[in-house]
Amino acid sequence: MKLHRFILVLVFGLFLYGDVMYEMSTTTEGMMGMGGGETTMSVFIKGDCSRTEMTSTGPMAGEQTIIITRLDKGVIWTLDTDNEQYSEMKLGEETEEVEGEEETSGTMPEITVEKTGKKKVLLGKECEEVVVSMKIEDEQGDMSFTQIMWNTKDIPGYEEIMEFNKKMTEMGIKSSKSSMMANKKSFEEFQKKIGEIEGFPLELDMDMTMGSTGMSFSMKTHSVVTKIDAKPINNKVFEIPAGYSLKE
Repeated sequence: MKLHRFILVLVFGLFLYGDVMYEMSTTTEGMMGMGGGETTMSVFIKGDCSRTEMTSTGPMAGEQTIIITRLDKGVIWTLDTDNEQYSEMKLGEETEEVEGEEETSGTMPEITVEKTGKKKVLLGKECEEVVVSMKIEDEQGDMSFTQIMWNTKDIPGYEEIMEFNKKMTEMGIKSSKSSMMANKKSFEEFQKKIGEIEGFPLELDMDMTMGSTGMSFSMKTHSVVTKIDAKPINNKVFEIPAGYSLKE
């Protein structure tokens, strides 16, 4: 199951930019009764391009996911290395709504962003604690989400982070128009709040519970950046490998 990987990419994708490479380790608990596992992630970023390589241990041992984000082309490619295929998701395109389908109002989420004033040193960088909380109570199901980040501005390419954040947020909101529907406003509000946070997270804890009575699941993750370097990256890293075909 790759839902937790999608969530990790979504969250960290908001903070990525610059000509840099970093490695991160994430442990996961929950996911509808599944045991704990660990995911190692290597991320390569250059200009409007990023490549994320993830490998898991535990229940999903051996699984590898490679995701290439091309903001310059407005696409996200997910590579299937076993079958030499790739899938494509377009960013920034508003899909037409189905006739007769209306966006329900729903309940706007309660979102708080708090700088606690606590500090600690990670990878030799002084980091500040930021806590993001969101709660949604809806007829279709409730959701609570808490994220604790230890952020720093003292990383390579930080000045470009805010510009990338703004661009990725705008493209992501447009892409969500038809797929989110009832939760579109909630998604936009959450993205806006996240986009206002300054700093890059070197450590992150996430606790999420969602669902309805009798049918819900929870997930907890703990992520730590173990290495970060500014280094030249070959443009080929962000291209689809030769011989790969688009999945139908």
